[in-house]
Amino acid sequence: MVAVIVLLACGAAFYGRRVGEGRRAFVRLGCPSCHIAGGAPSLEHVARKYDRQTFVAWVSDPETVYTRLGRKPLNPGYLPMPRLPASHHDVEAISWFLSAQR
Repeated sequence: MVAVIVLLACGAAFYGRRVGEGRRAFVRLGCPSCHIAGGAPSLEHVARKYDRQTFVAWVSDPETVYTRLGRKPLNPGYLPMPRLPASHHDVEAISWFLSAQR
């Protein structure tokens, strides 16, 4: 029983750390300048629509997601998302942050 509790606590700590790293990368790369300022869709509850692998693809190369889903932009009235100068670590971290937006 103790081992299960320890594993759950470690998992929660890992998840919290990844989400925090993702939030910091999201801010550092300037994402709020569009997504919070109104120039791009709100990302509130975005994890209800897409999975983490879609977020990885989207942040690393938005064009692949536009092609796969067959529409560009995904949300009418907004400009298509540009490709970001994000490292692999940033992409993974942001995907965790977006996955937490339920």
